[in-house]
Amino acid sequence: MPIAVNGLNEGAAPTRPLPVCLPARGAVALAALKIATGAALRFFTLLLFMLVGASYADAEAGHLLDRLTPEVMAIVWPGAEKLGPEEGKPPAIAVYRDGKIAGYVFSTLDVVDAPGFSGIPFDVIAGVDFTGRISGAKVVFHREPHVYQDDIAQPQLDTFLARTAGLASKGGNPGALPPDYVAEATVTAFAMRGAVFDSAQLVLVGRGLAKAKVSAPAVDVDGFRRMSWDELLAEGSIVHKVITGNDVVAALSKSNAAGGRLEVPLSDPNSAYIDIYTGLATPASIGKNVLGSDYDEYFGPRGRSMVSVASKIFVASKGPYDFVGANRFDRIRVVQGDQAYGLTNSQYQGISTGGHDGVRALDAAAIFTLPADARFDPLKPWRLELLVNGQTAAGSPISLAFPVEYRLPASHILTPPAPAWIEAWSASQTNVIIEAALLALLTFILAFQTKLAQSRRAHRIVRNSFLLFVVVWEGWIAGGQLSILHVVNYMEAPFRHFEFGFYLTEPLIVMIMIYTVLSLFVLGRGVFCGWLCPFGALQELLSQFSRVIDLPRRNPPEALQKYLWLGKYMSAAIVLGLAAFSIDMWTRAAEVEPFNTAITSHFTRAWPYVSYACALLLIGLFTERAYCRFLCPLGGVLALADRLHLVDLLKRRPECGSPCHLCESSCPVKAISVTGKIKMAECFQCLDCQVEYFDDHRCPPLAAIRKRAVKPTGGARIHAVAADDKV
Repeated sequence: MPIAVNGLNEGAAPTRPLPVCLPARGAVALAALKIATGAALRFFTLLLFMLVGASYADAEAGHLLDRLTPEVMAIVWPGAEKLGPEEGKPPAIAVYRDGKIAGYVFSTLDVVDAPGFSGIPFDVIAGVDFTGRISGAKVVFHREPHVYQDDIAQPQLDTFLARTAGLASKGGNPGALPPDYVAEATVTAFAMRGAVFDSAQLVLVGRGLAKAKVSAPAVDVDGFRRMSWDELLAEGSIVHKVITGNDVVAALSKSNAAGGRLEVPLSDPNSAYIDIYTGLATPASIGKNVLGSDYDEYFGPRGRSMVSVASKIFVASKGPYDFVGANRFDRIRVVQGDQAYGLTNSQYQGISTGGHDGVRALDAAAIFTLPADARFDPLKPWRLELLVNGQTAAGSPISLAFPVEYRLPASHILTPPAPAWIEAWSASQTNVIIEAALLALLTFILAFQTKLAQSRRAHRIVRNSFLLFVVVWEGWIAGGQLSILHVVNYMEAPFRHFEFGFYLTEPLIVMIMIYTVLSLFVLGRGVFCGWLCPFGALQELLSQFSRVIDLPRRNPPEALQKYLWLGKYMSAAIVLGLAAFSIDMWTRAAEVEPFNTAITSHFTRAWPYVSYACALLLIGLFTERAYCRFLCPLGGVLALADRLHLVDLLKRRPECGSPCHLCESSCPVKAISVTGKIKMAECFQCLDCQVEYFDDHRCPPLAAIRKRAVKPTGGARIHAVAADDKV
């Protein structure tokens, strides 16, 4: 008796319900479909060129006083008494408190004109006090697509900027809110906060209140903080070394000069022969703390750039041996690498001693200025060599060198600020590691999909577990939902204020985008849409639930489905077209994607958005991934590029489509045609068809081979499963 397999009888031609007939079928419908697809492709190409040349209306710079409403001032500088005129370069407005200028209010649009993720310059008004700390910030204009007119993200951005109050404009604020505080707008948050910090520094620099940013490490010549003598020693800003009489005796013996005569004879061998101190006096936090009120006398007026400041070495000592000697300065030298710098009288500036603390309590002290053309690098290690001079017993001169090693502490070095994208990747290190592991796992699954598909149970466990993790962690926790907005902005990047690092400030989106592009051209659209899209994963998991509770399945007939597939291309065309003309209409049209509502905002938006997202998920309970198949603009863009993919890993047999239609009927998204061919642009790489392909109890060709392999032997039955290469 023939074995029935999913409605198919072994050895018999399969029977299947006839498709519903529609008007304009056959050759006419096929021709119309080809024309529509070709037209959509040409329209997409035109839109790409339009996007390149599109221009949006920007905010108007200048006239800051007109934008300083009481509501803005209440956030930017609470408690301000009055404002001065808008003046200076860059322009800013003085803020008065207690009758004195307390700081300045400025606009990022007027100072740095920084663009956002959309490529359009935004306008954030902020304030900065004389210490370089931000008093507050408020965005008054922007066209950022993930935030603009969004009732969840916009308040988050306002809070994020308001929390800059009290932060140092130089950066280094460990307690600041992370940029991913603003849902799906990490780039925007980074750009706005960075523009506030940069503008604040430029305003202070332009008024002589701060140092300009450096492009390479440099000595902090002007930065000053009060430090005691003991604190300078503890930090390593000043180093010292005690050389005893015993040390000198040992050095004489080592040099075969025992019994020699020294310029300054030894007294008690156990006591200090000299206690010598040295350090780089060029940084104000060292020189000014050492010299006190005499600082200007030694350094004189100077600009803010360390380029014009020669390196100054501080030397002091206490004990019988005086490093100055008879003003011959042959008892000390500075050594860096293989270069030795002798010190002369013209480089010498003595420091008065005889006081009770600090340098004044020592016996001798001086500042030595190295020649401006000396190849001395104050940022590299160097040493002061103390030379103990004398004569051997035979009358030959001797000079014993005692090195004092020195390296300028990092607190006195200005370093260029780290790019924003480095900060973003560093702050997201855990998420980056998890995402990398997730992508590696997916690559492993796809590489060994043949093995996985041979076990229906293993496939279902692996796939559902992966999709659940994508929804919960990648979508709801990490915010890694790729959308059509990202595609548009990445396409525009080379043509709008492009900065490589600017688009790297969303680590997970960058990783997913790169993986999606690579997998798109290797395997096709289904890798992202079928495995990495959180909203798509949510739909499929709900569809799995609907199967458990036995909800009816409703799929459109194949003839109708061909027209419905065009919906995602039309959706993409509308969104891309509006992006070329109007940011307002574009952001509204992009709401065709329910990602912001269902994934990013966790269904906390206004009821129309929530209702729309829920309606799509409800439809998906009856029609598998209906939104992905028929409406998703991102899916439309990816499906259009799918035709370029290089590899087809999904296996087919000659019997697929004639006479067997098992995979066609079991494909949940109906991406397999009646001929048995898989339409890769509509395939989500779920591997359901591959599970059927390897199931020798359901796949009719395999079942027939299995049946023929079962032969009676002595009352026993030997079961042999046909290998794939025998089919």
